[in-house]
Amino acid sequence: MKPIPPFAVLVLLAGPAFAETWRCQVPYDEVNGGGHVTLEDDRMVFVSNWPHRDAETLKCIRTGLTSECMSADLVTNRDGGASVFAKLYSIGWQKDGGPPAMITARHLSAIFENHEEGYAMAEAFPAPGYTFPVTGCKTD
Repeated sequence: MKPIPPFAVLVLLAGPAFAETWRCQVPYDEVNGGGHVTLEDDRMVFVSNWPHRDAETLKCIRTGLTSECMSADLVTNRDGGASVFAKLYSIGWQKDGGPPAMITARHLSAIFENHEEGYAMAEAFPAPGYTFPVTGCKTD
């Protein structure tokens, strides 16, 4: 095993401290209701202006100029199967490291049936995508 130089350890530990947090406005539309979104390298938080919607926190993985963010719910059904509902958001960062102008969303869902010693997918539903703008982004 190769020893790690002390400087490399400092760079690895300091990495998250240099990550920027962006807070952007989401204009009103019939899907999102408007609100704001907080974007980081490892998470996204969407807060809708609609009072009946709770804030959504999604885990993100950033690779280069793209972040993929996801949240999912698993619900069991009365026949021993399960339903999965997932929200996937794609964020295309600007080359200079700035925030995106648009975010693409896809909402996936599938039903699984109890099958022998596991589950088998019974039905998957189409996941139409849509894009919404983000404006007025500022670093926190």
